Amino acid sequence: MLSSVFTNPSYRRKGIAKELLNRVVKEAKDYGCGIVQITASDMGVKLYTDFGFVHNENSMQYKL
Repeated sequence: MLSSVFTNPSYRRKGIAKELLNRVVKEAKDYGCGIVQITASDMGVKLYTDFGFVHNENSMQYKL
């Protein structure tokens, strides 16, 4: 479970967070995980939703 992902404001909207998510998902798949969960801030919800995460109670999850 990811609890915090933060991008410095001067580096936002450059694909960095999406690339980090791609790497996390790849690593999780390589380790045999079935789900990636993250606690999302209001600002992060759009990024995670666009990536394919869905709301699950108090977090968002991405099924691998």
